[in-house]
Amino acid sequence: MANRPDNPMAKSGVIQLFPTYVWVAQLKPEVYEPINGKIEDYLQDLEQRNPELSASGQWQTAQDLHHQPAFAGLMTLVEANARSICDSLTLLYQGLHVTGCWANVSQQGFPHRQHIHPNNYLSGAYYVKTAPGADSISFHDPRPQATMLVPPARNQDLANPDQVSLDVSDGMLVMFPAWLNHSVAPNRSAITRISVAFNLMFPEFGTKMASPLWRGDTGAD
Repeated sequence: MANRPDNPMAKSGVIQLFPTYVWVAQLKPEVYEPINGKIEDYLQDLEQRNPELSASGQWQTAQDLHHQPAFAGLMTLVEANARSICDSLTLLYQGLHVTGCWANVSQQGFPHRQHIHPNNYLSGAYYVKTAPGADSISFHDPRPQATMLVPPARNQDLANPDQVSLDVSDGMLVMFPAWLNHSVAPNRSAITRISVAFNLMFPEFGTKMASPLWRGDTGAD
């Protein structure tokens, strides 16, 4: 329409305001295979010592896996990727550390409900074991007003959904704002889905970064 002679507009465009970022990185096989092997060995040992875990069909570890040697390689990659994200956002910060890390183990039929990760800046998931039917994560529109009117659309694409599903695979690292609602569909495969979730926060936020974002008219005495 812009090139039509009867177009009354000299110029037009679309401004995308307040984007929600999701950062995705696929590790190389030679990188993720040793990491995944150590993680699976760790989880198998837990299951052998706690038989009731497998019987439950779905379970989570304690949130201290970032202190376990088997997860050291993964944590190095997570923290490096998180710092790269903060640098790309031009944030002023001194440190960013993992505050919690846990594994999610889900057999066939088990989902993970919609939720957020409070009291953190970034969250993420790393995929250890996936399969067709157990290879996605869904993100939900964080704008409560957006669902007030939902007219039908010819194409459901990134411009008009209230939920976006991201395909994932073994060795994939997905990071997102901790406030972003996300969920996982029921495992429709015969394999056990394994992912590792984690949170990151600025350790000095309360003492150095949480000051008001404005200056007063008078200086300190």
